[in-house]
Amino acid sequence: MKKISINISTAVNKYGLDRAFEICKRSGFDAVDFNVGEYPLESGIYVASDEEFEEHFSNIRKAAEKYELLIGQTHGRCETYDPVDESRIEWTHKVTEKDLKATALLGAPSCVVHFINSTRWGKQPAEVMRSVSEEMFRAVIPYAEKYKVNIALETFGAARIKGERIRDFFADPNEFLDQYNRMNTQYKTMCVDTGHTHEAESFWVPAPEDYIRILGKDVTLLHLHDNLGHWDDHQLPGQGNIQWEKVFDALDDIGYQGTYNLELAL
Repeated sequence: MKKISINISTAVNKYGLDRAFEICKRSGFDAVDFNVGEYPLESGIYVASDEEFEEHFSNIRKAAEKYELLIGQTHGRCETYDPVDESRIEWTHKVTEKDLKATALLGAPSCVVHFINSTRWGKQPAEVMRSVSEEMFRAVIPYAEKYKVNIALETFGAARIKGERIRDFFADPNEFLDQYNRMNTQYKTMCVDTGHTHEAESFWVPAPEDYIRILGKDVTLLHLHDNLGHWDDHQLPGQGNIQWEKVFDALDDIGYQGTYNLELAL
């Protein structure tokens, strides 16, 4: 039986953790996507002792189990290396280790960690984008192996540079697969974000259903949401113009076994 999941961040911020889990359960969801990337880095649990950190996330896992909800995945930091701020390299390593440790404590198998992105990096030569992203993942792979959780690479969409809308470098499925294949670890997987992929179709990026088939069986996570092909709106499926029947047929074709996770702007 297919398991249906939803990102829980908005509900947690609005209602508190326990009530958010209760609402998800009563709404018929089987699992949740927990955003560890929302935790502040200069205060709170991310600067607490190891014991406090472990207790915090273990308690979240117990709260989910109370409502018989699976924490199917987590979302790590959207920010990565910076082209002009070298201090962000050490920062990225530190927070990614924390995000992956939190993922393990929550009992989730995978944490979404972004590529470097064109919005921050601009129009760099292809080899710069490839080499810097490879360097970043090579540096954080030991944390994935330490905590035995997957780094999930997420499909990208459009980027925006000084008001100009362009295709993000890693929206290209060939670049996505090249980077994935450069990651020398068993602790890696793929996340298809339908909204990102759809908004990049105007830049000759394959439609979500075609992208799914290109990536194939290593896709184990989803961010399902809709848009009109111009902006990453995170709308309910059916509110945009993604061809959902084709998307689900493609997932069946690759033998997808993960949760069907909604990532909505609620």
